[in-house]
Amino acid sequence: MIFLDNNSTTPIDARVQQVLEENLRDNFGNPHSNYHNYGVKAKNTVSVARGIIAEFFDVESEGVIFNSGATEANNQFIIGAALKAKREGSKRRKIFCSAVEHKCVLNSAEYTKSLGFEVFEIPVDQRGSVDIEWLKENIDEETLLVSVMAVNNETGYSSPLKEIGEIAVSVGAYFHSDFAQGLLKKWPTLYELNLDAISISGHKINGPKGVGALICTTVPTDIVDPLIHGGLQEGSLRSGTVPVFLVAALGKCIEILKKERVKNFKYISELKELFYERLKSACSEIKLNNPDADGHPGTLNLYFPSIVAEILCVDLAKKVAVSSAAACNGLSNEYSYVLEKMGFSSSRASGSLRLCFGKYNTMVEANKAFEAIKHSYLQNKE
Repeated sequence: MIFLDNNSTTPIDARVQQVLEENLRDNFGNPHSNYHNYGVKAKNTVSVARGIIAEFFDVESEGVIFNSGATEANNQFIIGAALKAKREGSKRRKIFCSAVEHKCVLNSAEYTKSLGFEVFEIPVDQRGSVDIEWLKENIDEETLLVSVMAVNNETGYSSPLKEIGEIAVSVGAYFHSDFAQGLLKKWPTLYELNLDAISISGHKINGPKGVGALICTTVPTDIVDPLIHGGLQEGSLRSGTVPVFLVAALGKCIEILKKERVKNFKYISELKELFYERLKSACSEIKLNNPDADGHPGTLNLYFPSIVAEILCVDLAKKVAVSSAAACNGLSNEYSYVLEKMGFSSSRASGSLRLCFGKYNTMVEANKAFEAIKHSYLQNKE
C-alpha cells in the first residue's frame, strides 16, 4: 500500500514518535501544577517547545498559543477577533477571506454573520490566487480582518501574502493565514508579510494529530477573545490542561523542519516531477490542474478525462492512497469547490484526482503508483 495522500495527513517521524512516547510515559505531570517536581518538569517541557516554535517563526513565546490544530486555530482567530471587536464596540464589521479557503475558515467567517459581521469572499484566478485589484477596491476602514491561506490544500499553490498583507495594513485590518500546508516552503518572516497570526497543525508536518497552534506576532489577547473558558491557560485564551506529550512532539516537528526543510522540499519536488512525467508520457490526455504550483512540493491535482475520480479512488483503495479533489467523502455530487472557484467546470472537478508525495515516499513507490494509476485509469475510463 502506497500512501500518496500527504495533503490530508503525514506519517509520523520516528524521532517525533520517540519524543511523544517518552513524554506520554514519563512526563505525566500537570504543567499547571507548580508545587512539585512532576508539574515543574511538565511546565518546563511545554516552555521549551514553545520557545523552539517561537524562535522558528521569529515571534515572542507569548505569541504561541497551543491548541488541537489549525481548524481550532482558524476558529480561534476569526471568531475570537469578531467577539472581541463586538464586545469593544468596534465599527469594523467586515471580514474578507479567499474563495478557496479550507472549510474551517469559510465556516468560521460564515458564523460571524450571526454576530453582526459582513463576510466577503475574495475571487481567485485559475491558479487560485486572490484577485489583488478586487481586494484593493473593496477593502476599507470598516474591515476587521483578512484571512488568506499560505498554500492551498488541493492545489499546492502559494498565495501572494506580502501583497495581501500590505493591503490589509493600509486600512488597519488584521491579517491572518492558515499555514497548515505552508510549512514546507521557506517564507519571509511573519513581520515582513504583515501577518498578525497564522495557524498550524502537527499532523501536516509528520507529527501527531490533535495538536497545533495559533501563532501571533503581537499579544494575542490584544486581538482575540477566548472561545474556550475555564482555567485561563495559554495566555487566558485556551483553557484546559495542556497535553505535554503532544506539545513536546510539535516542538520536535519544528526542530526537524528547521534542519531539513530545504532538503526535503527539493527531494519531494523531484519525486513528484518524475512521477508526473511518466504518467503524462503514458496517458497524454491527462491534464494538470496546478501547473507551476510552488507552495507544497508534493501536490499534484490531475484531471482524468472520461472518468469520475471517485471510481479511481475506490479502484486504487488497496494499492495507492489518493483522494478526489473533494476528498471522497461519499456525498453524491460534492466535487471540489476549490477547482470550481478557480473557473474549472463541474465535469472537470468531478474527474480530478489529488495526490501528494511526502518525505517518506521513495522512487520505487512512485514507479509502482504510476503503474497502478495508469492501469486503473485505462481500465475504467469510458
